[in-house]
Amino acid sequence: MRFYRTLKYAGKKFSQYTIDRLLGEGRYGLCFLARSESGNKVVIKKYKTSLGQKELPNCIDEAVILSKLKDKRIPAFLGVVNEKRFYGFVLEYKNGCTVKELLFKHNYKFTRREVFHTGLQLINIIQYLHENGVVHRDIRIPNVLMYQGKVCLIDFGLARWADKTYRYDLDFSYLGDFLLYLIYSSYEKKEKNKQLPWPKKLPWYEELSLTSEQQLFLRKLLGLEFVYENINDIKTDFIRAFSISRY
Repeated sequence: MRFYRTLKYAGKKFSQYTIDRLLGEGRYGLCFLARSESGNKVVIKKYKTSLGQKELPNCIDEAVILSKLKDKRIPAFLGVVNEKRFYGFVLEYKNGCTVKELLFKHNYKFTRREVFHTGLQLINIIQYLHENGVVHRDIRIPNVLMYQGKVCLIDFGLARWADKTYRYDLDFSYLGDFLLYLIYSSYEKKEKNKQLPWPKKLPWYEELSLTSEQQLFLRKLLGLEFVYENINDIKTDFIRAFSISRY
C-alpha cells in the first residue's frame, strides 16, 4: 500500500509544491515530503477526502495551534493546499531522525548524559506548549526528532487547547513512557536463570538500575504514585533525579 501511495503522488504538483515521497500514513491521511518552486523542502499533510463534519474540525485545530506557536523546536505552519481533490496543510520540514528510527532502525543506545539532555529538551518544549495553552497528547518516539543533539516535537494532529477535557497532565504519562524508551536502550539483560522453566518478566522499576529518586519520578509521571500537577514541578524533579552530576 505504501508503494502504491508513493507511485500515485510522487512527482505530482499541487499549488507551488511538488511531491517527492510518502513519509507516513495516519488516521486522517497521508504525510509527504515535497519541494517548493524555490527548492525548499516542506512537509504536506494530505487529509482524506472521506473525512466527515465531526473529524474536520479536529484537523483544523492543528493548523490553528501551529499558526499560533512560534518556536524553532516545532514545525511552522506554512499554508494550505486545496485543489484537485487534494486538501492538506503545508508544514516546515525539520531535519533529523525520529527517536523510533534511532532505537529500532539504527539500534542507538542513549547514554545517561544523553538521556538527561534529551529529556530536559523535551520537557522544555512541553513547558512552552503548556505556557501557551496547548496539550500535545501524542508525545511518542515517532514524534520526537533529533538532529545534531537538538530535539524537535512534531505531529500536532491530536493537539488541543487545554480545557477541562484536554488537561495538561495528559502529556505527562507520554513523557514517562518516552523516557523509559531512552533508558531501556542501553539496558543489558542479565543471563537467564537456567533453573526456571521460563524467564521471569520483571516490571521496569525492578529491571532497570535506577535510584529511588528516579523511580519515584517515573512512577509519578506514569500515574503509579501521586501524580504531578504541572510541568514546572516535573522539570525541577527531573533535573534533581537525572542530572549527570548526581550519579
